[in-house]
Amino acid sequence: MENLVEIQNLKAYYRAFLFGVDREVRAVDDISLTIGRGEVYGVAGESSSGKTTLIKTIAGAIRPPLRVVSGNVKFHFGGGTQDLYAMTPEERVALRWKHLSYIMQGSMNVLNPVRRIRHSFTDFAFRHMTVSRQIFFEKVAAHLQRLKLDPQLLDAYPHELSGGMRQRMTIALATILTPEFIIADEPTTALDVIVQRDVLTMIRDIQREMGSSFLFVTHDMGVHATVSDRIGIVYAGRLVEEAPTPKLFSLPLHPYTQHLVGSLPKIGDPTTRPSLEGRPPNLAMPPEGCRFHPRCPKRMDICSQKVPPMVTVAPERRVACFAVTGDQV
Repeated sequence: MENLVEIQNLKAYYRAFLFGVDREVRAVDDISLTIGRGEVYGVAGESSSGKTTLIKTIAGAIRPPLRVVSGNVKFHFGGGTQDLYAMTPEERVALRWKHLSYIMQGSMNVLNPVRRIRHSFTDFAFRHMTVSRQIFFEKVAAHLQRLKLDPQLLDAYPHELSGGMRQRMTIALATILTPEFIIADEPTTALDVIVQRDVLTMIRDIQREMGSSFLFVTHDMGVHATVSDRIGIVYAGRLVEEAPTPKLFSLPLHPYTQHLVGSLPKIGDPTTRPSLEGRPPNLAMPPEGCRFHPRCPKRMDICSQKVPPMVTVAPERRVACFAVTGDQV
């Protein structure tokens, strides 16, 4: 599969000097991955694992105190290659929405609550289309109809729509320019299961029709089973396992992945799911070696001494765990 996105040794830290103390939070720490053209790549992990920081870094949405320390993000758009952090701010702005768009967590983070929805389409997309305003809104109306949304909703205010309808509208906004790469950050958060199913179906239908690549971020493993082609498991700022979705669910290798998959409820199984001991580490003072070792049931002495490398153990399968790969440092 041809790669659309290539991320190499990416490190992004929050750095701040407060009350005489220099703090550094290693939210994204040496992550490498690729996303194929037309692929839905899922990122999973518990809260505070670094998922949102990772997608901000990939989208180039960097604001202090977050800084990219090292590594690079490369896009293969339009037959060329763009290095995100070698571009000027103006070049990054031109890249967004036309080639790269973002479905944010929570529709009210995108739609201006005091302006009609049509203004959001104007603000984000109009400048990227070299057409008159009338033709632009004709294209917007046709896009909404294709997504089974009423074009009259453009004249509504966000608060006049339900949460599910607002989220569908933000998806329409993110896809109006048929971008090659779309980042979806917890797009089904706070939606009930029926609306969640409709939104996921809409995302999958759009992806198949447009052929776009998706980076789909959610902590819900059940959602990943529905939409993701391949999944990367993130723990404490590091990628610990990567595999095609069916293989990851049928045979998880990393102990943390095994816990995530094992925690899913099963119809007809009343067994209580055991919780994971301990809590995620403080990324300002992460433990030495494998960051999961204080909570790992399979930990060995080497786990607290060395960082396990990501090792390819099968086609399209990588894992960072000494219990699986042995000492390969």
